Amino acid sequence: MFGLSQMTVSTSGPADPSVAGGLSGQTGRTGTHLPTRALLAAWTLIGLGISAHDGEYSAWGLAALLGAFALVAAVALAGRPLHVPDRRELAVPLAVCLVAAVVHPAYRLMHVRGAGIVAVDVMAAVTVATVIATLALGNRRLGWWLGAAMAAATGIVTIAVVPDPHIDVWYLLQQSSTGLLHGQDMYRQHWQHSHGLQAVYPYLPATTVLLAPFRWLTTDVRAGLLVASLLTSWQLRRLAPLAPAALALLVFVHPHWTFLVDQSWTEPLLLVLLTAAVVAIATGRQVWAVLALGVALACKQHIVLLLPLFALWPSFGRKRTVQSVAVAVVVVLPWVVWDPHQFWHDAVKANLDLGVIPRALCVPSLLLRHDVAAGFWFLLLGLLFAYAMIAMRVRRTPSGLALGSALVLLALDLANKQSFFNHYTLPLGLLIVALAAAPFETGQNVERTSS
Repeated sequence: MFGLSQMTVSTSGPADPSVAGGLSGQTGRTGTHLPTRALLAAWTLIGLGISAHDGEYSAWGLAALLGAFALVAAVALAGRPLHVPDRRELAVPLAVCLVAAVVHPAYRLMHVRGAGIVAVDVMAAVTVATVIATLALGNRRLGWWLGAAMAAATGIVTIAVVPDPHIDVWYLLQQSSTGLLHGQDMYRQHWQHSHGLQAVYPYLPATTVLLAPFRWLTTDVRAGLLVASLLTSWQLRRLAPLAPAALALLVFVHPHWTFLVDQSWTEPLLLVLLTAAVVAIATGRQVWAVLALGVALACKQHIVLLLPLFALWPSFGRKRTVQSVAVAVVVVLPWVVWDPHQFWHDAVKANLDLGVIPRALCVPSLLLRHDVAAGFWFLLLGLLFAYAMIAMRVRRTPSGLALGSALVLLALDLANKQSFFNHYTLPLGLLIVALAAAPFETGQNVERTSS
């Protein structure tokens, strides 16, 4: 998605000494091992936690997520540089994913049975096994292609054997994409056959705008979300070419990844855009970073919570943050002008009016089960805690930006009124971005040179 160039590094200022790696050919291994291993442990706990009950509430699942948050917060507070994980470090989370794929495959909420679900589960397990096999393969490029091809095949089979995932998100994305082709306003459409949302489009319009071509060309928006995951992995591979291919392939192997594909949740779209923004910042392509962040803001409302981080980072700053907001406004404005009342109702009010429900995978649901109501103050407290840690301790590098973003979104998901499987997959992916960007742990002054 972005051209990548060599880097030179200025280490002046208070930043710790580190290596200008990644695309310039260094390995970026000056970081200590403990923070990296802690993030891999957090990644594993998130994957297990959200798959425990298919993203719905379970005591074990919430405990795993809280443990993951504690690990990510500890890494943030330590303020230590990361390093690119080696084969041995990646082997542990991958082994856990393989066991999970065999012992606890995704099937409970996937609307397919018989040979269809067997095919999906077998291919999901084979994908994890293929990624594990790449650890022993000397050719990293070939390893990535093998793993990505297997993941793509698994995603295609999942889409093919589940033609109707029976979730309102799929209906509204499918029908709003068709409506876009015919000049309809997604905020005034009604979703036929949906058992959930009937007449509310809860996202911002860029979600449908980006996915609509895949609906038109392949008949299913899920093809676009699968492509988004493939592009994310490709960007990670380009960001850290000397890392084991399995690092970039982690995007496809977390427990119940096929469930994410099946349900057409939009987090893969957000992840590919935020990854693009981090990659562009790391490689000095600030215009692309502004555009990527701007489009992400125009896709889903809660990305606005990352604006303080991007404004705080010297390599992006307040001016470019304002430019990204301007890009988002330009994208969203036609729908605001079209029907401001309906836009406000669907995109803002409907989301704010959501209440806490017992089956959600978050702390307010736990408190509700004990007759304790958590108001907006609880969410605000969680976010302020995350922002404070980031402002005080997180290194101002591309890797630190991804780490901080993951921490903010994880705090949001744990403290929000309703969080499920899909919500946690965004910070899950951003932890991989933080590790892949570890070669750029170079302090605050990074300058681009010609290739």
